[in-house]
Amino acid sequence: MKSLLIISFIVNLSIITFSCRQTNPSALDYGKLSYDTNKIAIFKWDTSKYQFPNNSEPLPLTQEDLQVVDSLIKDGVDSFNIQVSPKLYQSFHSKVPLDSLLIKQDNYKFQYFPFKDVNGKRIMSIIGFSASFEQWKKEVYQPKLHYGIKMFELKINLSEKKRDNLHSGDFG
Repeated sequence: MKSLLIISFIVNLSIITFSCRQTNPSALDYGKLSYDTNKIAIFKWDTSKYQFPNNSEPLPLTQEDLQVVDSLIKDGVDSFNIQVSPKLYQSFHSKVPLDSLLIKQDNYKFQYFPFKDVNGKRIMSIIGFSASFEQWKKEVYQPKLHYGIKMFELKINLSEKKRDNLHSGDFG
């Protein structure tokens, strides 16, 4: 009788444990997320790529994460165009058209590098570029010297929903 009671207890405990499990809506299979694959490539965690720190971990993403990233990229680009571009214009003695110093987000493709840092923060490192690069979905974009605003980098903290300043060339 005692063994039957123990078995019954174990079975009930197992049922309760498995039935109370929360389903995780985040995905490491980024292909299940909805995003514009003609503009965005999400790289899987691979510490051989310098964007992923050696002491980092893979980061599952949600659809909400991608919306936050999109919003913070737009905010970073707008901030660059309002604060940095006019200073660049002045540094060229107003001889270069201001329009040529603005980042036009629609002209860029983006490479996303999601990871968890050593503090457990959810980080998205981003490269945006407007240059032609056929292997952009498989290889990390590597700019040449003096790339100006043809490429920018941005780091987003998804845990805090904050971004660093956008960096382009030596600007930002």
